Amino acid sequence: MTQQEFLRDAMHRLNMTRDEFADRIAVKRKTLDNWILPPSDSARGMPDMAWKFIQEILDREEKGA
Repeated sequence: MTQQEFLRDAMHRLNMTRDEFADRIAVKRKTLDNWILPPSDSARGMPDMAWKFIQEILDREEKGA
């Protein structure tokens, strides 16, 4: 799964807008937007810690559902 697919899937599963999701993972909206861009010179890779943090949020949501 690409970074962009992972982020879009996470927002969908959590039923959050980009603004809400950015607040939840404690990043600026612009940072999230850059992570969602298709791979290019202007797109940024998401740090491993962010991947793990988002996955933890998703795992916790699934357990609580």
